[in-house]
Amino acid sequence: MKDIDSRFYRFQKLLSPDAHETLVSTPGLVDRLEHVLEDGADLPLVIDRSHLENLGLVGMSDIDDIVVKGGSGDDAMDNIPLPRSIGPHPIWDDAGACMISDRRTEVPPGPSPRPTPMIKLPPSGERVKASTGDLADIHRSVSETIKFGGGSSLRADHLSGPGGRPRPLAAEYEGDLRVIKDPTSSMGGKSKIDDFRTLFLDRYRTLRDILLLQYGAISPCQDIDDLRSSEEEVRFIGIVESIRTTKNGHRMVNIEDPTGSIRVLLSKNKRDTAALSIVNDEVIGIVGKFRSGDTRGGAIVFADAIYKVDIPIDHRRRLSDVRGLAAAFTSDIHIGSRMYLDKEWRRMIRWLRGEIDASLPGKDGTRVKYLVIAGDLVDGIGTYPDQDKDLLIKDIFKQYEALGESLSSLPDHIHVIMIPGNHDAVRIAEPQPPLPREFQDCFSNSHLHFLSNPAFFSIHGVHVAGYHGKSIDDLVTLFRDVTYENPIEGMKEMLRFRHFCPTYGMRNQISPEERDNLVIDDVPDIFVSGHVHRFGMDNYKGVQLIEGSAWQSQTPFQRLMNLKPQPGRMGIVELDLPNTMHAWELT
Repeated sequence: MKDIDSRFYRFQKLLSPDAHETLVSTPGLVDRLEHVLEDGADLPLVIDRSHLENLGLVGMSDIDDIVVKGGSGDDAMDNIPLPRSIGPHPIWDDAGACMISDRRTEVPPGPSPRPTPMIKLPPSGERVKASTGDLADIHRSVSETIKFGGGSSLRADHLSGPGGRPRPLAAEYEGDLRVIKDPTSSMGGKSKIDDFRTLFLDRYRTLRDILLLQYGAISPCQDIDDLRSSEEEVRFIGIVESIRTTKNGHRMVNIEDPTGSIRVLLSKNKRDTAALSIVNDEVIGIVGKFRSGDTRGGAIVFADAIYKVDIPIDHRRRLSDVRGLAAAFTSDIHIGSRMYLDKEWRRMIRWLRGEIDASLPGKDGTRVKYLVIAGDLVDGIGTYPDQDKDLLIKDIFKQYEALGESLSSLPDHIHVIMIPGNHDAVRIAEPQPPLPREFQDCFSNSHLHFLSNPAFFSIHGVHVAGYHGKSIDDLVTLFRDVTYENPIEGMKEMLRFRHFCPTYGMRNQISPEERDNLVIDDVPDIFVSGHVHRFGMDNYKGVQLIEGSAWQSQTPFQRLMNLKPQPGRMGIVELDLPNTMHAWELT
């Protein structure tokens, strides 16, 4: 119990000696006091025993002896007095035990606080199908599964446990997380000219292969150095070096590949090519007429068609073969900030434990197997001028320790997948490596996974791309439809370019590596991002998009820039059904 005091620092509360002694000597009291503070109880800076008595947390007459099991075997049992009524209703498991703060307690003979079971449980191991009457009001057709408003519910086709509370379905299955691409091993460029050349050569070759796979019209593909005048069209693939508009309103694009470069004219009179959005460093395919050079600038190709990488039109989302499991997606926790929404974050964790309802019922929280956090785990140190004025925790290690303490309240069956962001203790240039070991040691959960930014992984067979999203700072200047208020459009552009940061040399820093790990070579089923503290969900060519919200209220900088965050929300995806997304928020 030596960390009792630290558990109340987040509420900005201190404990008097007599209150500390009472909490140490009364098992379960720490958890109950935390619940009271989370529910908004108005207590002074220093909490003493009288405050505990006034709240009815001590001095109660209905205390019975409850046997608390710890470890394994009969030798690990000892008798500890514990109040029968403990804050929110506990969650009951199949053996008649309730789960309170990760401790298993058995209730002795006598009056039981458990509600009468709504469903009679079958013998152990026997499968039961609920009658139509049992679940008629909660079954929904696939066409009704996309919900963006409050008050909706995920499917509830799993058996409820005692007291009508759902058994944690997610606890019945082992986690199935597989890393598809990890850029960590290829990191280590020294920012020399040759390193940048290697990076762009890899980008060119990877996206060239994707184009050739998608479009037969570009084959046979020639190198630029081999282009010659001919009555037939030429076909080649290159990377955009520069773009300018001619005095007649046409676009002149300089294209290069490893063998050379050439000018390509996109006529304003050709509808198909005139409307295309093209940016520097993009890899495109060209079909057109070649004309040999003259004294005004060399050879030129008059483009008849331009081919761009994109998500294939026949992409279909992969589905989990386990029925009923879900995943939660969010971003930008910013622990350490004075604007960090600790109360809301704690209530979200209680929903995952099935203890409270939100816009989705608490029983749905017990089906969440994975929690994916897309960067900015903490607020960091020195990430912007005068940041110390906005910090409640000014030590970077203590920020991660506070996050570790918070995540320790999650159910053990949930796998947490975290990638870094620009506020985290990693390099600012992308791709970013996973959180260093010295910060990973601040966490105690058994199912934490620290991945890079970006990260490509699968959860129960469903492919996920996680990217913090800092390149939105570049995309808002490149595309009219992309704004900080509507970052989902930026996510769509990343998929259209098959690259998280298609243009080099703007605000977002890119590290020169052997491989361009910002290329989206694996087509994801789910794409989650963050950074701008907005929330949104959409679907692009079979890819489910989630802009991950935040757990920080409006900062002084956001107020100055008139940026309005949408905090305290998550996207919930059912892994075994296509096109199912649910907006989660506190109610």
